[in-house]
Amino acid sequence: MTTILVATDFSASAHWATDYALELACQLRLRLIVIHAYNVNLSRSPDRMTPVDDGEYEQILGQLSQLRSQMLGATNHLVEIFIVARPGAPIDILLDEATKQKADLLVMGLVGDEPIRARQLGSMATNMIPQTSVPILLVPPGAVFQKPQNLVLALDLSSPVNTSAISMVGRFAQLLQTSLDIICVEDEPDELQQKAAHHIRDLFRHQPHTFSFISGYDVALALEGYLDQHKADLLILIPKPHSRLRTWLLESNTQEVARLATLPVLAAM
Repeated sequence: MTTILVATDFSASAHWATDYALELACQLRLRLIVIHAYNVNLSRSPDRMTPVDDGEYEQILGQLSQLRSQMLGATNHLVEIFIVARPGAPIDILLDEATKQKADLLVMGLVGDEPIRARQLGSMATNMIPQTSVPILLVPPGAVFQKPQNLVLALDLSSPVNTSAISMVGRFAQLLQTSLDIICVEDEPDELQQKAAHHIRDLFRHQPHTFSFISGYDVALALEGYLDQHKADLLILIPKPHSRLRTWLLESNTQEVARLATLPVLAAM
């Protein structure tokens, strides 16, 4: 890993994500890029759409520059920090910038500027999960970074698991030098799931870990119960691919768990 991209909307809760990303970048000695995507007011001219407020960019750049100075001061300039301000639809801008910067991780605040609505209906951060191929770390309000001691990886073994995402999780755990608890919500695992579990354990044979099946029919509730009983610093999920129609109509298990989470959630792609 070399680059973290963290999004900010300058809302009251945005600092949880930027603070977390900064501490993670310090821990792993990574380059940090802080990005703000903003919508511009447009007026229609005969031949094109033109920005109304030419000073908006300078104002946003000033806010980002101030944030960068504060972050550099907080880390005694141990981390390279860059800032980006781009106009356009935020999700499109973040996807494009993550590709452009070859980001290894995208960090976003879970709730944005409407925390109650985000908890009930989801947010731009949860909407990003099925749209990006870059691992995305969602940071809820109140989540303060500390060197992780235990990561929890929740897997769905009812269909083939993304092996590249598994590899990413292994590298991430090794970088953080932490243990990994792997769980699967399944009351009665069948033979194929048992075989898949053995395969997963083999993939992590060089990484300290545990593996267990836990009971429950509702994934979000089962994980909530597990996390209440087991100390964890970070929950990792591997989203399943879905059709665009299903993504548009229904919330995935990963999105639901992330929406309700009280600890950071990493959606590994």
